[in-house]
Amino acid sequence: MRFHTSLFIFTRDLRIDDNVALIEACNNSDEVICCFVLDPNIAKKDSYRLRFLLDCIKDLKNEFVRRKSILQIFSGDYHWAIQQIERQKKINAIFINKDFTPFAKKRQTEISAYCMKNKKLFCQYVDHLMYDPNLIKTLQGKPYTIFSQFFRSSVQIPVPKPREDKITNFYSEKISDYAINSNFVEWGGGRKNALKILQNISEHVDYKIKRNYPGVDGTTRLSAHNRFGTISVRELYHSIADSLGPDHILISEIYWREFFSHILYHFPDVVKKSFRRQDISWKYNQAHFEAWKQGKTGFPIVDAGMRQLNNSGFMHNRVRMIVASFLTKDLHIDWKKGERYFAEKLVDYDLAVNNGNWQWVASTGCDAQPWFRIFNPWLQQKKFDPDCRYIKKWIPELAPLNSNQIHRLEKESFGSDYPRPIVDHSKESKIAKQMFG
Repeated sequence: MRFHTSLFIFTRDLRIDDNVALIEACNNSDEVICCFVLDPNIAKKDSYRLRFLLDCIKDLKNEFVRRKSILQIFSGDYHWAIQQIERQKKINAIFINKDFTPFAKKRQTEISAYCMKNKKLFCQYVDHLMYDPNLIKTLQGKPYTIFSQFFRSSVQIPVPKPREDKITNFYSEKISDYAINSNFVEWGGGRKNALKILQNISEHVDYKIKRNYPGVDGTTRLSAHNRFGTISVRELYHSIADSLGPDHILISEIYWREFFSHILYHFPDVVKKSFRRQDISWKYNQAHFEAWKQGKTGFPIVDAGMRQLNNSGFMHNRVRMIVASFLTKDLHIDWKKGERYFAEKLVDYDLAVNNGNWQWVASTGCDAQPWFRIFNPWLQQKKFDPDCRYIKKWIPELAPLNSNQIHRLEKESFGSDYPRPIVDHSKESKIAKQMFG
């Protein structure tokens, strides 16, 4: 079916190239109005995630200008934004890329209802995942809950090549008067920055080793770009496969993201409760939780991670596991409280991935770490930050100490203003095993 005027709504796909629903809209319409709807509640917060998002929107807006067109930006809800557009231009169809989070599914249902009521076609496509969650099933027709089985099944299905459609039929008259706040400090968002990283992806040949050391530049920093879709998952997959080979560890990272997204789609209750363990008697100490959030637990590697999060919106992946294990296995605090705090702070926050990783560490998830395996923060920092580069960067009060002294802070203070450990790891790990055993 051919449409005269269609509307494409950007969500977590902030790019023009290899954008499935956008390409379909342009190929099946005479003209396409493109818009982004900014949640006013998010816009009120001066968060690092907002700064990154605004970078992405500004970069996308400039790309439309380069193509002699306009990205219509609104601040409000989707229903209101669509009505504002229709006051100026009648639309025949709405195109959008599917998102599989509970909030996104609700949004898509509401837009679908609007289209049905107003006799418009609503067209949805899978874009931010490699596969539709309904595609990967066991022989019994059930969703996979073990990553290794999911991975073996998924890799048999070829990943489509990025599409290079030359689309030019964008609507070019201004509808929205919303202006992006230009006072924010740039935070590395936008497709241009993502492509720079992707062009140098071959530098991560030793990623499997370097990714564990927070004191070295060994990660890709692409997670936030994945979150906001400044590059497509197909572009990411084929760039890695072409540069480093299809068996490189970075490929499995993409499939972990895919796996957690499939779990959230098929088991949406994981947002509110544990996937497996429901019988754990979590404890709650407000002072301990605040110390964890502020990076003042007396455990250097934990505190460095939390301070990095609070002051940048990022945290090294190895350290994410350490701080999550500390909250759940040393402080015995419900993983959901930690997950919610990460949701507030992380630039790359992705509900499916964040939830899946927290439940993995807390030993409550579908394919989780065994409950008796507990990260020892002291051993973790000795092994992965032996020279304390990462710790000293984020905890300036420890800068005067040498690495040997920092690793001995479990037993000695060396006259530092840095807080003493709020718990004894050896004792708390035994309690954790009793809780789970």
